[in-house]
Amino acid sequence: MSLVDAITATGPLPSDTAPQAEKKRYSEILSSHLAREVAAGLRAVGFGNVKPLKDGPGEKAFQGGLGPKKVDVSFSDEQHGLLLAVSIKSINFAPFGKNLKNRFGDLLTEAITLHLRFPYSIVCMLFAFPLASNQDLTKARTISTFVRAMKLFATVSGRRDYTDPGEKFENVTMMLFEPLIGRRRRGKITLYDARTGLQVSEVDYFLKLREMYNNRNPHTLIGEPDLDEE
Repeated sequence: MSLVDAITATGPLPSDTAPQAEKKRYSEILSSHLAREVAAGLRAVGFGNVKPLKDGPGEKAFQGGLGPKKVDVSFSDEQHGLLLAVSIKSINFAPFGKNLKNRFGDLLTEAITLHLRFPYSIVCMLFAFPLASNQDLTKARTISTFVRAMKLFATVSGRRDYTDPGEKFENVTMMLFEPLIGRRRRGKITLYDARTGLQVSEVDYFLKLREMYNNRNPHTLIGEPDLDEE
């Protein structure tokens, strides 16, 4: 069980000149693999009823405050509804900043939709970029798209209380990944907390999500981690 496995399973990243359909397919497969690995990571730290299952259905739909919304990774029950959600997003091809503001707006709408209906829910985001997005400096661009994206999402990360603005996320984590290239047979990832800019380990990432959930839900605490479950 590892987010690196999602990168590896997705395969080589298509070139920037590849057909749009091929790029779209890569992004869809990457999101699907990441969702399943995030769900597995949450199960490993004690969340039992997390979707998607490893070999089961994918995203689950919830009736949000602005209408139905499909959630990539979700923890819920019949009594409380949505308790924890992780939205999986990625921008995989240059120019990496082209659709960044549109994605930002769409994600804020997603957070609002879920928080309106489930104000106590922990709504998080994992946003993935390839390594090239942190290397696209020019004479006119002095910070990379990845760093710019992290600064942008830092403004909507860190929702601490159920009364805080609904457009904010409880947590935004940025993932920088190295896809399969040439003879490299395994991907690489680095995770960053968007709000602090600090690097975090994969284990600490899942423990952080559990900590946020437990702080918000002291009546239904999730137990100690079992990181070898999967």
